[in-house]
Amino acid sequence: MEQNRYDLAVIIVGLNAREYVRGCLASLLRANMCDRTHEIIYVDNGSTDDSVLMVQTKFPGVKVIANDRNRGFCEAANQGAAIADSRYYFFLNDDTIVLEDAIPLLIEVLEAVPTAGMIGSRLLNPDLTDQWSGRRFPSAGNALFGRRSVLSRFFPNVKVLADYLYKSQLKQGSPFEVDWISAAALMIRRESFERVGGFAEDYYYFHELLICKRLTERGQKVMLHPGSRIIHYEGVGSGTRTYTIKKKHIINFHIGAYRWYCEHYNLHLLNPRRWACAVAVSIRAAALIAAARLRDAFRRSATSIAAQ
Repeated sequence: MEQNRYDLAVIIVGLNAREYVRGCLASLLRANMCDRTHEIIYVDNGSTDDSVLMVQTKFPGVKVIANDRNRGFCEAANQGAAIADSRYYFFLNDDTIVLEDAIPLLIEVLEAVPTAGMIGSRLLNPDLTDQWSGRRFPSAGNALFGRRSVLSRFFPNVKVLADYLYKSQLKQGSPFEVDWISAAALMIRRESFERVGGFAEDYYYFHELLICKRLTERGQKVMLHPGSRIIHYEGVGSGTRTYTIKKKHIINFHIGAYRWYCEHYNLHLLNPRRWACAVAVSIRAAALIAAARLRDAFRRSATSIAAQ
């Protein structure tokens, strides 16, 4: 069996987020690795803010892949894994801060639980509130009671939401099994990653659900460790999001949701549930695009008035 040089490869994908990348890498240098050998790989997706130069100058020990364009998270993450020489891969968003011994805690679980193929950290907002990074596969009810939906703000403890976010399990503090975890802080065995073919490069969103499902179909568990804490500045790691960018993300999110639903439930082309899902996600996407457009118009108007 091939022996890997390191215990762990930390793989970070970045795009026009120089200062967040700087903070993330600095936190990795401060973190307690508990003597675990590791390498750090930064994959840049065509940044124009000198992110690559900053990493090469300030963090010379980091391996850098500099793409000439945005290849998307999945392809870039797979690029990083392809040059790694480690037993475990830890995919980490560029807009994160690693706290204490968050990383070796994950390795300990993978070593103690042979059937666990993947494990995630507990992602926190900057105010240390939960982002609920371990979840069940979404149901129709989560279209209304999702992690960040309006209704969830008013009814945070409704059963369909609490079950979806594993709220009671998270409070207990011990590692537990989940359906899927966020790729913002995801550790996977090298052989498990290779067995499922890495991240699906034809997915923009919902790729985490897909890789977790493919892993569990092969008899391995997906877990979350509440004690492994990482701050995540969610949604800011890919640069400023204009209305055009937000619209693209909304469309891609709902395309991913539709594809995931059809694949998860194995719906053939003429299945009425497939077409009902298409209608539902189209209406939801249209509503969110309209809301984003209104917010953008309001922001522009306010800026114009302030400049007068």
